[in-house]
Amino acid sequence: MRNVAALNDDLRRAGAWAFAAGLHPPETATVVRASDGDLLLTDGPYTEGKEHIGGFTVIHAADLDAALAWAGRFARIVSPLAIEVRPMHEERGP
Repeated sequence: MRNVAALNDDLRRAGAWAFAAGLHPPETATVVRASDGDLLLTDGPYTEGKEHIGGFTVIHAADLDAALAWAGRFARIVSPLAIEVRPMHEERGP
């Protein structure tokens, strides 16, 4: 985690860091679904799988290449865990 903190510091210095958060294990999740006007709450993750998201980091990147460069640095730190890069929808004003 020390190396992740150092990389977050690099992101901050570059003006690319937005926020990051770790997540509790998937078995702590509650899934909420709406069906016919009712809400159904179930325990556990909404998908079954061997892998799960342990946390996330949101950054500001000029383009995909810049985002992938940061992701590569994270991947080297947390190997063998995977890093998923995905753009966010930008909120449009009124």
